[in-house]
Amino acid sequence: MAKTYRQAIGSWGEDLALNWLIDKDYELIQRNFRHQNDEIDLVMRKDKVIVFFEVKTRRSDSYGLAEFSITPKKLSALFRCINHYLVEQKLEDMEWQLDLLVVEKFNKDEDAEILHFERLGEYDD
Repeated sequence: MAKTYRQAIGSWGEDLALNWLIDKDYELIQRNFRHQNDEIDLVMRKDKVIVFFEVKTRRSDSYGLAEFSITPKKLSALFRCINHYLVEQKLEDMEWQLDLLVVEKFNKDEDAEILHFERLGEYDD
């Protein structure tokens, strides 16, 4: 099945984000973990911490800044998915965090910019 333009941009952004994280010594555990209708884009490890990444890709700021697209409803879905992942993998005792990576490429003549927002939402670790 052919990807939509939006899906293609999302995949492109995730690829860029993944390579950026690998360059920063993160290790990929899993990509696109899904549970029911929820999804975690990237599950990575750095040192002894599992880091779950939500990746938002923007080609313009017409719909607002990507970092403001993480609503309480979205956070709830991410935490639900993380909880399922940790239980499924028997990692409930592992230290973890949820981060946001924003990939922006507004100008075709410039490289994409990646912004890293650490520890989204409120949770116990």
